[in-house]
Amino acid sequence: MSQRKDNLTVQRGIFYGIFLTLIVFVTLYIFIPHLDYDPGLLSRIKLGIKCLVFPALFFVVLIIRIGSQRFGNPAEDPTRVLASSHSMEVDLRVLANTHEQLSIFIINVMALSILLPFPYLTLLPIYSGIFIFGRLVFWLGYRHNPLLRAPGFALNILPALAGLIYCAIALIWLSA
Repeated sequence: MSQRKDNLTVQRGIFYGIFLTLIVFVTLYIFIPHLDYDPGLLSRIKLGIKCLVFPALFFVVLIIRIGSQRFGNPAEDPTRVLASSHSMEVDLRVLANTHEQLSIFIINVMALSILLPFPYLTLLPIYSGIFIFGRLVFWLGYRHNPLLRAPGFALNILPALAGLIYCAIALIWLSA
């Protein structure tokens, strides 16, 4: 493939990821019941923590998958051989990227659980589900063709960016 075709593949993937993110967020937000009262700070924090469990579980599954691939081959000692197969190499890269994304996700979810107006707290479980879906799309795309990881990346980065920008504005607004 030429660089131009590769760039087009990535751009389309990002577009599809952004489009899917917006459609899923809006659709689920419309159909999931909203709170009609402010649940209080403790309940907001509990909601944030609940929304972290399944993304963390996905992360642990990746760790276990890589650990199980190390057994019985030279990659048991990662100082000698980091990855014993292409599949393991991809999984290690997905694990590293998921670690980065998860760090942002945790900060974002906890900040949003406190700063969002209560009718919008429904967005947190949606965000959690989209995070896991995005990581799966990223992983599967990466395994098939590294250029196809773009939709999964977009599914994760757009909500992260939107959430962090919202939190930054809310914090500035609150301190003014």
